[in-house]
Amino acid sequence: MSDFDRAHRFVLGRLWHLPQPTFPAKSRAGRWLLSDWQVAGIIVAMSGVPIDMTDSNAGSFYGFANGVNTLTRPNYAPGATRRTATTNVPAGYFFNPFAFARPTVRAGQPIPSSNGTAIAGAAGTDIGSVGRNTLRGPRQSSVDFSVIKRFRVAEAKNLEFRAEFFNLLNHVNSANPNSNFNAIAATGIDPHTGQVIGDPGDFGRVISTSGNPRLIQFALRFNY
Repeated sequence: MSDFDRAHRFVLGRLWHLPQPTFPAKSRAGRWLLSDWQVAGIIVAMSGVPIDMTDSNAGSFYGFANGVNTLTRPNYAPGATRRTATTNVPAGYFFNPFAFARPTVRAGQPIPSSNGTAIAGAAGTDIGSVGRNTLRGPRQSSVDFSVIKRFRVAEAKNLEFRAEFFNLLNHVNSANPNSNFNAIAATGIDPHTGQVIGDPGDFGRVISTSGNPRLIQFALRFNY
């Protein structure tokens, strides 16, 4: 099961056939204009998808610190937890970037991922201990709607006009925030502790949206 499928989702779809009023039965124009309407709607509401914290400039002890890998992770800053990562969030950020730190190891210190069996011969970075998919991204919601009108040409033939509205309310859904610790400039990270001491940059910011703005499409079809 993918991470997206693990997100809690609620989907409501409904199809309505509008009752035919009395007037169309008494008038050809009424039958033409007021009968054979159909509307439908789909409402999607879901929790955010998981956020996978990474640090593509960590893991130098394993040859991973190349600035492009997504296999290594940061550590929590001293005293920080998953809970503190979602509290005291600075303005403009989705999670607290100061709750994380680069897994820096000084020379002569044990390398944590080795369970204390290896000692760093020189300063470097470990692979990090923050778990996979520890946070959840922004909630997602959308309303789709369609309306259909059929004009009867003959008993078994009709002309169908359809209008469809995707994201009817034009609701903006935010994508997951930037979760790569390497988005912080080197000058913003303490080289000895790996903690954030300056501007976190885009780490923790939402910089894109998910899904489309309102889309409207029309279709005309002849059924026989």
